[in-house]
Amino acid sequence: MKQMRLFTSAVIGAWALATVRPALADDAVSAAAPAPEGPRAVGAVAGSLTALVPLMAGSLLLADDDRPGRQHVGVYIMAAGFAAAPWVAELGNRRWKRAVGFGLFSLATSAATVIAMEERDPFEPSLPNRKRLPFGVLLTSAFFAAAAGIIDSFVTGPRERRP
Repeated sequence: MKQMRLFTSAVIGAWALATVRPALADDAVSAAAPAPEGPRAVGAVAGSLTALVPLMAGSLLLADDDRPGRQHVGVYIMAAGFAAAPWVAELGNRRWKRAVGFGLFSLATSAATVIAMEERDPFEPSLPNRKRLPFGVLLTSAFFAAAAGIIDSFVTGPRERRP
């Protein structure tokens, strides 16, 4: 239960960081000089880092064979990164509807991965490989769902600001 709260907190924290916009101190300055548009890949780079950093950290914990608790934490970290990456990538480009679509799909696959892990521990040495298959398929699906949102954010680019 504590690990599920950690996963939920990580997803909410990543979403909050992705949606925070810096406020301009003076409206007159913002009206006189519009903010320059960043490069096309800003959202995709931010989303990629949101997926890759937890993937690396989670993989290091996952590789610790003699401690199942650390392996579970590694999966939670990886799943949180996969769930948050499309949100960060699409919201970084101000694509709200795409963020919801890709983000919910990635969140669903990441949550299903965690549920499959909680249902049947894939790190139990006595468990036959065929019973680990759902966890592996769901973890791979979560990775590709995150990658789809990141790639889409790069292909579509940032939304044009209306005057």
